[in-house]
Amino acid sequence: MSRRDRRGCSYDAYLADSLAGWNLLIPGDVAADVADAEAAIRALNAAGTAHVSLEGLARFLLRAESVGSSKIEGLEAAARRLARAEAAMALGGDANDRVAVEVIGNIVAMESAVELATSADPFGLDDLLSVHRTLMDNSPTPEVGGVVREEQNWIGGSSFNPCSAAFVPPPPEYLDDLLSDLLGYVNDDEHSPLVQAAVAHAQFETLHPFSDGNGRTGRALIHVVLRRRGLAPTFVPPISLVLATWSDDYVNGLMTYRHLGEPDSAERSASTVEWLRFFAAATSRACRDAESYSMDIGNLTAAWRSKLGGVRANSSTDLLLRVLPGVPIITVESAARLIGRSKARTTDAVNALAEARVLRQRNVGKQRYRVFEATDVIDLFTTLERTLATPTGDTSNSQPIRMVPDRPPR
Repeated sequence: MSRRDRRGCSYDAYLADSLAGWNLLIPGDVAADVADAEAAIRALNAAGTAHVSLEGLARFLLRAESVGSSKIEGLEAAARRLARAEAAMALGGDANDRVAVEVIGNIVAMESAVELATSADPFGLDDLLSVHRTLMDNSPTPEVGGVVREEQNWIGGSSFNPCSAAFVPPPPEYLDDLLSDLLGYVNDDEHSPLVQAAVAHAQFETLHPFSDGNGRTGRALIHVVLRRRGLAPTFVPPISLVLATWSDDYVNGLMTYRHLGEPDSAERSASTVEWLRFFAAATSRACRDAESYSMDIGNLTAAWRSKLGGVRANSSTDLLLRVLPGVPIITVESAARLIGRSKARTTDAVNALAEARVLRQRNVGKQRYRVFEATDVIDLFTTLERTLATPTGDTSNSQPIRMVPDRPPR
């Protein structure tokens, strides 16, 4: 350790205010932004109810959200690389790709969170710990999964002490009460769904209750709230892909949320309003591009069916076409499980799609497993990532952007 790291210091840890009974004051312009973002989520879900690839689109958007959440933590894997690692793992082999494996863990954790949101009533601490445990299963430190920290942690600065940290969360002895308060808020309906999701996420990141995986777990919590409140019953808007692009403002928004005034002060509401303004903008952007891509997936599946020259309803081929947008690499065995048909009938469907060039045979992993890849879906997913990384959706310029809020953070 350097002399600087050995040196003692004083530091301030942030003790979050409780959410119960808080009178949050939201000005009319931000309330309108929130209402517009909620309407965008409803429109996205309503537009997909008659979609030809309902299940595939749902998987596609959930995958996009999980990948975006991982990207914020520096875990980035191209769509094809990720899908091939996923296929190798499903076949019992070694993906030999640590980053891809961690991103896959986030996809599984997000699926788990959304499922728990609809089945767990209320959503309790055990459910939150389960999501975190699933997330950490494929990480380098699985032993910390589902365990609330018992030591002080911090963000930024030295690895040895919090002297130069950017932020120091509450000491561990306060976490039991603060987590109980947060989960009570998650199960309540005092605020509108998007406000509730935004506040729950910011509060969770402020508590930072785990040794690792806080960001990804906190972003999964957004979708727990949206699903529980019925705002996003089918489709998860890929908010995290936008947050990954607007990363500086995302961090600034969370820091702004952490006010220094009294619990019922106007400053507390004003700080939260700045965060809500940003969060509503990110959500609206995610919904606009997701809705556009839902149409692209519909056009893609229509083109596939045209290549095949007609597909009988509820046949193995029909069912496989419906799920492919969310599962771009399959094996005969995994496809049979997805569509609930025999291996023989699934083999016929896979062969038909391969002959029509909807699927292309590949070999993955050290074991050279035979898989089938829907290249059009992978290309579409890659384009969605690029689109969400641009200010106007122009994929010819995929440089990251920085969105500046209407008013600067305090």
